Amino acid sequence: GYKYELQHDGSERVYSSVIDLRRDKIMNHLSVADFHGTRAFFQFRFEDLNTSGTAKLLEDVEQATGLKAQCNATLGKARRLATKRITKHTELPVDYIQWMNRFVDWEVESRVGYFRRE
Repeated sequence: GYKYELQHDGSERVYSSVIDLRRDKIMNHLSVADFHGTRAFFQFRFEDLNTSGTAKLLEDVEQATGLKAQCNATLGKARRLATKRITKHTELPVDYIQWMNRFVDWEVESRVGYFRRE
């Protein structure tokens, strides 16, 4: 596997599950907020930017840096398609939901806005 996909315990072993790799990638991403020299950390999910647009992100970056954006914010689907349903949740098999609920670290997932389905 690629080095960035190896466990960070010094063993250089690959992850036994993509679920464990995802957990560690999320935790690594969130740790950037604590890096020396980080002036600001903004946690945005792609699907939220896609739905709501990038105005809030640009505003946050402007406030953090004191610079004025040289681009226009994109409109999100919510504004472009105000009358249409944006999110369509697919019916998932019960055994899949049970497996995910058993093996996913939902505490970590909740830190980035995802929650278990019942």
